Amino acid sequence: MAFEKSVTIAGDATYQLSDQLKKYTLGDLGFVTNNAGIHVLHRALEPEKALANSIQLKVSVNQDLTGFKMSTISAGDVVRVDIFKNNNAEEIVKLYHFFIDELVQRGIIEKIN
Repeated sequence: MAFEKSVTIAGDATYQLSDQLKKYTLGDLGFVTNNAGIHVLHRALEPEKALANSIQLKVSVNQDLTGFKMSTISAGDVVRVDIFKNNNAEEIVKLYHFFIDELVQRGIIEKIN
Protein backbone atom coordinates (compact mmCIF):
# COMPACT_ATOMS: atom_id res chain seq x y z
CA MET A 1 0.00 0.00 0.00
CA ALA A 2 1.43 3.34 -1.05
CA PHE A 3 1.69 6.38 1.16
CA GLU A 4 -1.21 8.77 0.57
CA LYS A 5 -1.82 12.50 1.02
CA SER A 6 -5.15 11.73 2.73
CA VAL A 7 -6.58 8.65 4.44
CA THR A 8 -10.20 7.78 5.15
CA ILE A 9 -11.00 5.63 8.18
CA ALA A 10 -14.22 3.68 7.62
CA GLY A 11 -16.92 4.89 10.00
CA ASP A 12 -14.97 8.00 11.04
CA ALA A 13 -13.49 10.71 8.80
CA THR A 14 -10.79 11.63 6.30
CA TYR A 15 -7.44 12.92 7.53
CA GLN A 16 -4.40 14.50 5.86
CA LEU A 17 -0.89 15.34 7.01
CA SER A 18 -0.55 18.77 8.57
CA ASP A 19 1.54 21.42 6.81
CA GLN A 20 3.19 22.13 10.20
CA LEU A 21 4.46 18.54 10.62
CA LYS A 22 8.03 18.31 11.98
CA LYS A 23 10.19 15.21 12.44
CA TYR A 24 10.95 16.04 16.08
CA THR A 25 7.21 16.11 16.85
CA LEU A 26 6.92 12.55 15.56
CA GLY A 27 9.65 11.49 17.99
CA ASP A 28 7.99 13.38 20.86
CA LEU A 29 4.76 11.42 20.31
CA GLY A 30 6.44 8.02 20.24
CA PHE A 31 6.91 7.38 16.52
CA VAL A 32 9.79 4.98 15.92
CA THR A 33 11.89 5.19 12.75
CA ASN A 34 12.44 1.80 11.11
CA ASN A 35 15.36 0.73 8.89
CA ALA A 36 13.64 2.11 5.78
CA GLY A 37 13.31 5.56 7.37
CA ILE A 38 9.55 5.24 7.89
CA HIS A 39 8.14 6.76 11.10
CA VAL A 40 5.72 4.27 12.70
CA LEU A 41 3.37 4.64 15.68
CA HIS A 42 1.36 1.82 17.28
CA ARG A 43 -1.25 2.54 19.96
CA ALA A 44 -3.25 -0.19 21.74
CA LEU A 45 -7.01 0.36 21.58
CA GLU A 46 -7.67 -2.35 24.17
CA PRO A 47 -5.71 -1.22 27.26
CA GLU A 48 -6.52 -4.36 29.24
CA LYS A 49 -4.40 -6.35 26.75
CA ALA A 50 -0.73 -6.10 25.85
CA LEU A 51 0.07 -4.11 22.69
CA ALA A 52 0.94 -7.28 20.77
CA ASN A 53 -2.46 -8.83 21.61
CA SER A 54 -4.80 -5.88 21.12
CA ILE A 55 -6.49 -4.05 18.29
CA GLN A 56 -4.19 -1.14 17.40
CA LEU A 57 -4.13 2.23 15.72
CA LYS A 58 -1.17 2.21 13.33
CA VAL A 59 0.14 5.39 11.74
CA SER A 60 3.11 5.42 9.33
CA VAL A 61 4.67 8.56 7.84
CA ASN A 62 7.18 8.36 4.99
CA GLN A 63 10.70 9.70 5.49
CA ASP A 64 10.18 12.97 3.59
CA LEU A 65 6.90 13.69 5.47
CA THR A 66 4.78 13.92 2.30
CA GLY A 67 2.56 10.85 2.70
CA PHE A 68 1.15 8.59 5.37
CA LYS A 69 -0.88 5.48 6.14
CA MET A 70 -3.31 5.12 9.00
CA SER A 71 -5.47 2.15 9.95
CA THR A 72 -6.90 0.14 12.79
CA ILE A 73 -5.41 -3.34 12.75
CA SER A 74 -5.79 -6.63 14.56
CA ALA A 75 -3.22 -8.08 16.94
CA GLY A 76 -0.02 -8.96 15.14
CA ASP A 77 -0.60 -6.38 12.37
CA VAL A 78 -2.50 -9.03 10.37
CA VAL A 79 -5.74 -7.50 9.06
CA ARG A 80 -7.63 -4.22 9.18
CA VAL A 81 -10.41 -4.02 11.75
CA ASP A 82 -13.54 -1.86 11.62
CA ILE A 83 -13.56 -0.73 15.25
CA PHE A 84 -16.95 0.93 14.84
CA LYS A 85 -18.58 -2.51 14.38
CA ASN A 86 -16.70 -4.22 17.23
CA ASN A 87 -18.46 -5.80 20.23
CA ASN A 88 -16.57 -3.40 22.56
CA ALA A 89 -16.94 -0.48 20.14
CA GLU A 90 -17.75 2.20 22.71
CA GLU A 91 -14.50 1.83 24.70
CA ILE A 92 -12.32 1.20 21.63
CA VAL A 93 -13.74 4.17 19.71
CA LYS A 94 -13.33 6.44 22.75
CA LEU A 95 -9.64 5.54 22.99
CA TYR A 96 -9.22 5.81 19.19
CA HIS A 97 -10.60 9.38 19.26
CA PHE A 98 -8.29 10.25 22.17
CA PHE A 99 -5.24 9.23 20.11
CA ILE A 100 -6.53 10.94 16.94
CA ASP A 101 -7.22 14.16 18.87
CA GLU A 102 -3.65 14.10 20.20
CA LEU A 103 -2.27 13.74 16.66
CA VAL A 104 -4.44 16.65 15.49
CA GLN A 105 -3.52 18.90 18.45
CA ARG A 106 0.20 18.24 17.99
CA GLY A 107 0.11 19.12 14.27
CA ILE A 108 0.66 15.66 12.81
CA ILE A 109 -2.65 15.30 10.98
CA GLU A 110 -5.70 17.42 10.16
CA LYS A 111 -9.31 16.38 9.78
CA ILE A 112 -10.79 17.13 6.37
CA ASN A 113 -14.45 18.18 6.28
